[in-house]
Amino acid sequence: MSLKHLGPGTQLPPLQPGKLRLYSMVFCPFAQRSRLVLAAKNIPYEVVNIKLKVKPEWYLGINPSGMVPCLQFDDGRAIPESLIVSEYLDNAYPENKLKPSDPYINAVHSVMIDSFGKVITPFYKFLFGDQSAGEHLLKSLEYYEKKLENNYLGGDKPAFVDYMVWPWIERLEFLKQKKNLDLNETRFPKLLAYIERMKQVPAVKETILSVEVYDEFFKSYSGDEPDYDCGINA
Repeated sequence: MSLKHLGPGTQLPPLQPGKLRLYSMVFCPFAQRSRLVLAAKNIPYEVVNIKLKVKPEWYLGINPSGMVPCLQFDDGRAIPESLIVSEYLDNAYPENKLKPSDPYINAVHSVMIDSFGKVITPFYKFLFGDQSAGEHLLKSLEYYEKKLENNYLGGDKPAFVDYMVWPWIERLEFLKQKKNLDLNETRFPKLLAYIERMKQVPAVKETILSVEVYDEFFKSYSGDEPDYDCGINA
């Protein structure tokens, strides 16, 4: 199936028996959460990419919110929302569990995920031109700098918490190189080392995009129809 994003006037691709489908958008960090879990757990699936500013008419019938990700089964049932989809996948496919079995550790990881909203808000403000949000964003990242007591937030190997926060961490390099975010080694030695380790994780390698591709996409984002397919080869 083509990875090209679908918009108005396109046909809904038929569901394939026995195969999960993820409705996604290549540049959406929320959808990337679920793609990371699918990759980390080696779960077979197909992806249908959606133009979020100009959605195909049929998509609202599948997910009334119109957002991604949305996981759909071959019988038509569907589950929306990135955390819910990702948790479902980890529970429904118990091999290579990403969430810790210890209830306390799981709760600690859940707090880190929940607290990431304090990063996401200034992240988008800074991304779209509010320079005053830069220090707020950096201040919110200090919490995760302190939490990096091991190689990963989840311990000695990537866990569910790492995959839930990584999409925005990945985009920090774009903000640093193209938007002059002052993410430096003096203030964030652990976080910057963590970014380099995460880049070597197989699931991350499957979903990561370059700074230049992000730059091309976000330059087009202010228009009525962003270039959703920039950097896509199939």
